[in-house]
Amino acid sequence: MTKQDSSQSTLTSKIEKLSINKLWSLYFIAITVIILLITFSQVINYSFSERQSVDADIINKAGRQRMLSQKITKCVLLFQLDKQGSYKKELSFALNEWELSHIELGRHNDEIQNSIVKAEADELYSKMHTFQQKVFENAHKLLNNETDSTLTQEVLDNEAYYLIYMDQLVGVYSDYANQKLNVVQNTSLLLFLITLTILFFELAYVFRPTARRIKKTIQELEKTKNINHEKIQEVDQLYRSLGQAYQHLSESKETDENLHVVLGKVNDEGDFIETSENLIDILKIEENETPRNIFHWLIPEGYKEEMIREILDSALNEETWMGNLKVTDEDGDFVWIEIIITKVHKDKPEILIVGRDTTDQKESEERSKEINQEEIDKHIETQKSRSLLILKGQEEERGRISKDIHDGIGQLLTALKFSLESINLAQAKLSSQKLKESKKLLKNIIREVRRVSFNLSPNTLGDYGINAVLTRFASETSRLSDVNVTFNNKSDFNKRFERHIETNIYRIVQEAVNNAIKYSKAAQVEIDLIHDFEMLYISIKDNGDGFDTDNIEIHGGGNGLLNMKERAGFVGGSIEVTSSIGKGTTISVEVPIEEV
Repeated sequence: MTKQDSSQSTLTSKIEKLSINKLWSLYFIAITVIILLITFSQVINYSFSERQSVDADIINKAGRQRMLSQKITKCVLLFQLDKQGSYKKELSFALNEWELSHIELGRHNDEIQNSIVKAEADELYSKMHTFQQKVFENAHKLLNNETDSTLTQEVLDNEAYYLIYMDQLVGVYSDYANQKLNVVQNTSLLLFLITLTILFFELAYVFRPTARRIKKTIQELEKTKNINHEKIQEVDQLYRSLGQAYQHLSESKETDENLHVVLGKVNDEGDFIETSENLIDILKIEENETPRNIFHWLIPEGYKEEMIREILDSALNEETWMGNLKVTDEDGDFVWIEIIITKVHKDKPEILIVGRDTTDQKESEERSKEINQEEIDKHIETQKSRSLLILKGQEEERGRISKDIHDGIGQLLTALKFSLESINLAQAKLSSQKLKESKKLLKNIIREVRRVSFNLSPNTLGDYGINAVLTRFASETSRLSDVNVTFNNKSDFNKRFERHIETNIYRIVQEAVNNAIKYSKAAQVEIDLIHDFEMLYISIKDNGDGFDTDNIEIHGGGNGLLNMKERAGFVGGSIEVTSSIGKGTTISVEVPIEEV
């Protein structure tokens, strides 16, 4: 991998990690604020309900006092007419109950928190108490068979004043209850407005920027995809170059029959002073046809005069030159000569040309290239397919994330918005029910956010390892789907792998379970883990429809199985798929522990 590839991959990883973490943080803060506001509203409504119950109870008691006072008056009149009747017992019972209720009414005044209202209530109660006591005493005198005719008139007169002050006291209680109701209604309205304001604020400054950030992330990933396509072409060229270098090295061994030999000598002007039989044999020429000058020989072969002069000058300056010449022999065939040109120290400067015929080696290289080219091309195509699968996997993962957010969290948030907007504070019972529904929706939103976050990157994996994350994965999948997923650590495996190995093992199991849920219509999936000193064995077995392993593509599982095999290969492991139609599927994974 080149530095550019590495930096691009790092950039993409940072963008994805930043977007996911930021999204989770913003959703968590927003939902927490809404929960706190709704909880506070519930507490206020509950407190008001309790107080309203107390106020209603005391008003009922005051009304009962009015009824008892009138009943006492009635019984006094009837008792006066018929002292031997049953009214004596009824009058006695009414007086006792009236006295007890009067005492409880007085105690209630001590619980009033508003000092002004309490003072007014105490004053009215004190005045009412005076007339109550007079009625009570005169009525008891009548019960004791006193025959004073003025007692009855005293009861009637005092009862009238008692009712006047009782009506005023009930009015004070009623005004105080209405005052508290207004405070609660105003508080509830204020909290509702604050909740709406926060919701609009979160939509404008939290969810909207998050959506933009996700869009930007997707654009960055699209850019990465285009760059990867360009890199595929570079990889193609790189493999070709590597193949050529490999063939060149494999064929470059010298043998005893192909050593460097003297080909000739030239002077500083390029004239041949001496020509060896070796050069004559290489060029397949007659002795009288040997080249007279190196310039006259090489220029017709396509070499420039300046280059030849530069080679000769470097040799005269005692700098040895090495290279390959491509010339033609007498038959017109190409001949490759590997030559070394160096200066010979004599009275006059001479340049020695040493070399060997490498034509057979070059031809062998070309033949080897042709033989291995098909294998190299196949390897390159495999790399292209893997890159395209990785890109496809990224696209599918982005699509899944977008669908989870839109279909799950998005719809739940919309439902929460409509539920909150439908709250009518004038209808206390209906509002309370709506708040309960909103609270339930919030719980579902939190659960959905946790599910999406867990599927993206389970924190348990980094903290506790593969055993803990598979346990939680089975539990979460069972809870969120109609399929019963169980995990059994049969050998109590608790060893930790390197992070990338644990991640690949988890993704293999996740892919296998998801395929069972999506395609096999399974009702039960069992994940079994067992190990020995050398290997870790994981089995994912379902009781679904199964499939024909010779025709995997009809179930859409081709890419999924290929991805699992690729991941197993990354950690030095292997995968075996066993399935038949109607008998479920078993995926067996083996990972060497020595790779940990």
